[in-house]
Amino acid sequence: MNESPAVILLVDDNPTNLKILYRTLSALDCRLLVARNGQDAIQIARATSPAVILLDVLMPQMDGFETCQRLKQDPSTQDAAVIFLSALTDSSDKVRGLEEGAADYIIKPFHPEEVVARVKLQLTLRVLQDQLRQRNQELARSNDQKNELLGMAAHDLRNPLSVVTGYAAI
Repeated sequence: MNESPAVILLVDDNPTNLKILYRTLSALDCRLLVARNGQDAIQIARATSPAVILLDVLMPQMDGFETCQRLKQDPSTQDAAVIFLSALTDSSDKVRGLEEGAADYIIKPFHPEEVVARVKLQLTLRVLQDQLRQRNQELARSNDQKNELLGMAAHDLRNPLSVVTGYAAI
């Protein structure tokens, strides 16, 4: 089965940060997309269904927290794993990010190896979730087939048994 590579969306208002992230993640077998603000990120995410979104918190107009909240409220983007990348180091900021629906929170300046490892983890989780969803669908189909077969068997057994029951009653 030839699947298309996973999409990773990089969202930051700082072009230097975007270049560093792009270089850091370019070795992965993924399609990398870039957005410079939250509104563009939401539009790109709706159009491409990214597996992972690396999202800066401090951006003009719409910050990362609001962007994440909107992504998680939209059925077409809610399954994307959001990883915040931020210079905000306070525990309350990390907690808020996770409460908004983020899967992870990385503090800037980041170590490239850490970013790659965390993105790989989210991609692996996505693959496993997709496999689990597919397996559940297969099990549901098998269960439906089993129920249909048992229904036919019960019907086929009822006719001869009613004859036997009738003779036994006589």
